[in-house]
Amino acid sequence: MRTQILKQLLQAHSARDDESFRKAALQLAASESTAGHIRIANELREIISRMPVVRRTVESATPIDIAQPRGEVGSLLVGGFRSERLGDIVLPARTHDQIVRILSENRRRAEIERWGVGPKRKLLFYGPPGCGKTLTACVLAGELGMPLMTVRFDGLFSRYLGATASHLKTIFDELPRRPAVYLFDEFDAVGKFRGDSQEVGEIRRVVTSFLQLMDADRSPSLIIAATNYEELLDRAVFRRFDKLIHFRLPIKSNLEQLIPLRLRVFGLPKALVKRLAAAAIGLSYADAGRACDDALRSMVLDHREIPSEEDLVGAFEEAKVRLELKPAAAE
Repeated sequence: MRTQILKQLLQAHSARDDESFRKAALQLAASESTAGHIRIANELREIISRMPVVRRTVESATPIDIAQPRGEVGSLLVGGFRSERLGDIVLPARTHDQIVRILSENRRRAEIERWGVGPKRKLLFYGPPGCGKTLTACVLAGELGMPLMTVRFDGLFSRYLGATASHLKTIFDELPRRPAVYLFDEFDAVGKFRGDSQEVGEIRRVVTSFLQLMDADRSPSLIIAATNYEELLDRAVFRRFDKLIHFRLPIKSNLEQLIPLRLRVFGLPKALVKRLAAAAIGLSYADAGRACDDALRSMVLDHREIPSEEDLVGAFEEAKVRLELKPAAAE
């Protein structure tokens, strides 16, 4: 496998394909980590993190992603390397600073561990949907040069007694063997309050197993749990995380960053961005981003080369109408 990766590195270099070169380099780091060469793997990731990110502009052979789980673990985890960076996401200043701090701690893990402590790596993201929890997990993986492994709940939960807890153990057994960012999205499905009279004993066993596995974990991997319903979580779950990060709906200044980021190719004037941000207040980051995409569709259908203010404001207003209809649709 290492020989194949080296070939891919040379092929990408000769083709001047920076994206494929970086991906192959990350695979080499992962291969060294899997072989137990943790220090070398960390040094490679540190070098890669300083490489400029250049989007691929030429066609070339795509490296095989060795980070993709296979076999039994493949039914429980799905993932691979990510290309997202801090510049691809908009967050409130406090949340952004917390993410930067987590990145710094994990990049300087060896220095921190010399003093008998470790970096914060067990993280709970909570807040309304569409506010960047999953994307932030992608950014952490991309910035650290680690694969993102998302837990597949269709494989995790089983109707057989005790099987779900066993599947959880299989996932946690991977953490030291396959250093990565492990994402438990919709985490309230796993960490439900054990005192809930509506829940059966199996769910309580799953929560207890998760708590025990979290306590025992000493791997170099990051564990991220994300939920829209933190009030459903068992109180004991919170104590197992090093950091709780609250993701909030964007305010006007956040939208003034998001809109030009999503439409950066057009170079929108600042005055227009301010008006559009005011029209988008009340939307989540995801809803505002989808509205920008809708405006681009209108632009294309009208045979224009730039979206109009009417396109964008209309898309934001339509997104707000959809939000108002959601409770009725749920009923």
